[in-house]
Amino acid sequence: MAPVSVSGTPPVLVRVLGAMTAEVDGVPVALGGPRPRAVLARLAVADGRMVTDDAIIEDVWGDDAPRTALLTLQGYVSSLRKALDPATARTGLGARVVVRDGPGYALRLPPEGLDAAVFTTLAAEARSALGRGEAEAAARLLDDALALWRGPAYVDCLDRDFASPEIARLTALRHGATEDRTAAALALGDHARAVAMAEAHTREHPLRERGWALWAAALYRSGRQGDASAALLAARRTLADELGADPGPELLALQDAVLRRDDAGVAAVLPAPAAAPLARRQRRVPVPLTPTVGREDDVRAVADALRDHRSVTLTGPGGMGKTRLALEVAGRRDDPDGPWFVELAGLPVRSAAGGAESTAAEADPAGAVATALGVTSGRGVDALVAVLADRRALLVFDNCEHVVDSVALLVTEILRSCPGMSVLATSRVSLGTPGEFVHETPPLATADDGPAVELFLARASDATGGAAATEDDRLAAARLCEGLDGMPLAIELAAAQARTLSVRQLLDHLDDRLAVLRGGSRANPRHATMAAAVEWSYRSLTDGEKLLFTELGIFEGGFDLDAVTAVVDRRGAVLDLAPLVEKSLIKALGGHPRRYRMLETLRSYAASVRDDDVTARVRRRHVQWVTDLADTAYLELRGPRAAQWMDRLDREMPNVRAAFEHCADDLETHLHIAGGLYWFWYRRGNVAEGLRYLEPAMKARDLPAAVTARAVAGLTITRYLAGDIAGLMESFGRLAEIEPATVGDPVPRTDALVALAYFEAGAGLVEPALAHAAEAVALAEDLGVPSSAAEATMSAGTAWFRAGDLDRAHEFLRRAVDVAATSGYRWCEASSLWLDAKVSLAEHDDAGAVASLLRMLDACEEAADTTSTMVGLMTLAYALVRRGHVEDAALLRAVVDLRSESIGYWPAAMDPVDLGPYVAELTASIPADTAAAATAAARAAADTRAGSAGTNGESNLVEAVLQRCR
Repeated sequence: MAPVSVSGTPPVLVRVLGAMTAEVDGVPVALGGPRPRAVLARLAVADGRMVTDDAIIEDVWGDDAPRTALLTLQGYVSSLRKALDPATARTGLGARVVVRDGPGYALRLPPEGLDAAVFTTLAAEARSALGRGEAEAAARLLDDALALWRGPAYVDCLDRDFASPEIARLTALRHGATEDRTAAALALGDHARAVAMAEAHTREHPLRERGWALWAAALYRSGRQGDASAALLAARRTLADELGADPGPELLALQDAVLRRDDAGVAAVLPAPAAAPLARRQRRVPVPLTPTVGREDDVRAVADALRDHRSVTLTGPGGMGKTRLALEVAGRRDDPDGPWFVELAGLPVRSAAGGAESTAAEADPAGAVATALGVTSGRGVDALVAVLADRRALLVFDNCEHVVDSVALLVTEILRSCPGMSVLATSRVSLGTPGEFVHETPPLATADDGPAVELFLARASDATGGAAATEDDRLAAARLCEGLDGMPLAIELAAAQARTLSVRQLLDHLDDRLAVLRGGSRANPRHATMAAAVEWSYRSLTDGEKLLFTELGIFEGGFDLDAVTAVVDRRGAVLDLAPLVEKSLIKALGGHPRRYRMLETLRSYAASVRDDDVTARVRRRHVQWVTDLADTAYLELRGPRAAQWMDRLDREMPNVRAAFEHCADDLETHLHIAGGLYWFWYRRGNVAEGLRYLEPAMKARDLPAAVTARAVAGLTITRYLAGDIAGLMESFGRLAEIEPATVGDPVPRTDALVALAYFEAGAGLVEPALAHAAEAVALAEDLGVPSSAAEATMSAGTAWFRAGDLDRAHEFLRRAVDVAATSGYRWCEASSLWLDAKVSLAEHDDAGAVASLLRMLDACEEAADTTSTMVGLMTLAYALVRRGHVEDAALLRAVVDLRSESIGYWPAAMDPVDLGPYVAELTASIPADTAAAATAAARAAADTRAGSAGTNGESNLVEAVLQRCR
């Protein structure tokens, strides 16, 4: 049967109530394989809302996402557009169905364009008709709605997590519609059909009490009282066996009515006009005393979640603004019977061990709900459910964390028995109820024009009688808000001190943030200070959880499970991590492996309660963990997993910097770490940071030669990157003083030989360079370290280049390329290709140089290498201008110049011998107007990258040039 549209046949129809299909103008179209269909399903689930590229990739590929996932996704979207929006392909006009929306995509269909939306609309209209007593109209609508189903919803995506909530929602609506259709048949006197429908439905879904009630009522109306009684007894047995529960009050009342032959009692299961709403109170939801700042996106997200889920919980640490967000969401609703606000903070606090500080009855949240609703007929759960059974309203449960188990049971019972009710909870831990949607309340954005600064300045103005803020105040406020983690309570408490301290004074005292964040509202002493807000959560922890919380405060920026194991080193400690995440004291950041982070305010509290002995122990183990990390990174950055390790070190640099602080008086450990990480700083172009940590190598005396040699080699190559010729010669001289034979460890000895060979070759010292390179190759081959062999061979090729023997240079450099490529050492492969390109340029073989540079840039991309990419692009620009491709050369030059401005690394300064003259000739060969146009294009592309997550106009511009070169 063809779907019945709300407003005629749609031009595009996507069906998800069964196997996914699509039609355009009534003609089926192909959707591709499982993954493009999953992309379409992910967009359909979002119901017109934008889904980011990252979210689609995570949901469709999960942990198996390839590096090219974004490009593959773009290809899938292109194919879907051709199928669903053929006019776009024909005319070239903008997409209308699968559209780009900021950092993601959205599926834009009219309500009649998605069968799930048509079904939802028809089912809702039918239920309203039943409530008005219009059974015939309801029956027609329900027949049309149920005919849309061709199998389970989203059957192609049953194993995908993103579809599960929508599948559950639609399935529940289908069950409800089936039951409504049975009720309509009963109301129309079609008892035989009602019996057949209710029996089939109940046998398939035996835990739905309404199905049993309708079946028993239909049997009774058919004159089969005995069968009706037997059905109700079967219901009681089934619920007891499967759920361990007694029937609800509706089934019990129906059973009593059947036994007494009470027709009116049996009729109670039939649809009736909607019950009168609960008595309205003047203020069902408290009105905030100050305007809400910076939460519009969250308000929309939570409102959307409540549309799709009946239970939504706002989580986050104390002071993150969960209650304010809940009030804002609830205050904008217009439910027929609500919304209602239930404050639970005053209920007795449960102890960490699971006991209670008072009786369970006193801590029962059902009483608080009854009080909020003005219910006086009884305070038990059954009485509450009886009042709410036919209501349509939102209940807001505020501050659930200390009675979370009781609240979870109550919410589950309300949602199970009251289909028109929804719940919005605020809690530092999720409730764990079936179908719960958890929204982690984020910090406010802390940019100088963002909501965090707006909030601070507004509250500071209140505190100072309306004093205007200067531009300096705004800039200082942005730094202050960033230091306060964007936490609304912390920001408001700091702003309250503006009467006494200026913004810059507050910023100067940020290290003592718990002392600064005092004051607040006398009406809410629990939030009077930030320390009190954190202590509220800290007191709920077990002793083991408290200890782990203080220990994890040692990490800067974040950590993973391996780091916890290494630094804490206590049996069973990892098991205490999950409760800390649940209680919002640790934030889980996602990804694989999972990373975790503690907000700075929480870290300050952890430090304030941490025992001195514990601090000394975890600092010592933290430094050792970073030292081990540096040792592993040194090798990994020279192998096939270099890109992953570059990303990992990006994440771990805050911990690395903390380790340098903690070992400030231990030069050997300091240089051990720095010597392991210099390759990261070199390849990222982080020259200043690398020099800062490597400079102490020049003062190193009486340390193990292996540690000194590696650190001095790192300093030398970093000075080379910076273009510091005088410093390069100084550290090169220090490196030459370290006799390789005195370096006992053969791996650092090989490294020292490689570094000597490379810089000797660059300086034109051909014979010693070749001798040291040959020795390094022999050692590397004995050790089975092909990365060192590749670097040494590259150094030999450089020496022959400087000697003017270009054939030999090609020979050694191409051998280095082969060894590096085979071992997965992409940096060395790229560098050898760059040097080979320079040899080709010296031979005036510009085409050969371009070919080598294109291969080089491919290797750089695989290695996530910043500096080598910039060198390769600038050299390619020179090769292109020599070939007459001036505009493309100008574009590449402009991109490199912009990146240099951003990170402070200038390729020509690193290589004044060759790249310096290349750049000078390049500048002279590009007309001023061409250079200006290229710079404007590069800036526009960079702005696109900064303004739209998920897009990278600058990379697209470069890729277009490279494609023209291939």
